[in-house]
Amino acid sequence: MDEVRTRVALVAMINRTVKFIDANKTLSTPEEIELTINELIQSFPCYTLEDWRLCCYMMAKEAFGPYYERLKLAQFVECFNKYEQLKQPVIQTIRDNERKDYEREQAEALRYLQTEYATQINPVAKRVNAADWMRGEDRLTYTEREEMKNRQKAQQ
Repeated sequence: MDEVRTRVALVAMINRTVKFIDANKTLSTPEEIELTINELIQSFPCYTLEDWRLCCYMMAKEAFGPYYERLKLAQFVECFNKYEQLKQPVIQTIRDNERKDYEREQAEALRYLQTEYATQINPVAKRVNAADWMRGEDRLTYTEREEMKNRQKAQQ
């Protein structure tokens, strides 16, 4: 989305929240709404539109506490901070799961490179140093293997 459409969506969300809560002292002028949106964007730059929508919805449900007839910039910042605190454990769980998946995939990939596993699959690897084997040294090419087979047949 471009910046204009995003700002229009944010203004609509803030207006809907302000109208729904219906506090006596609230954001009433376009300048106050613009100041609130600019401050929230500056304070929470990583929030997506979905985060804004969910936070405004939770504010309307008074999930962050009552507003006592006042809904100004300070209350929005406080609610967004509370939303971030609610969101933090979820993000940490996602990051932990991603880290565990990465470590599992890396261990699985390394399993095929380690000598104790490689020797079970490839008996030639038993005779060769693992580091040299992985670099490609002391490995036979296809033509060398064919030549060795032909020599063994000739000797028999």
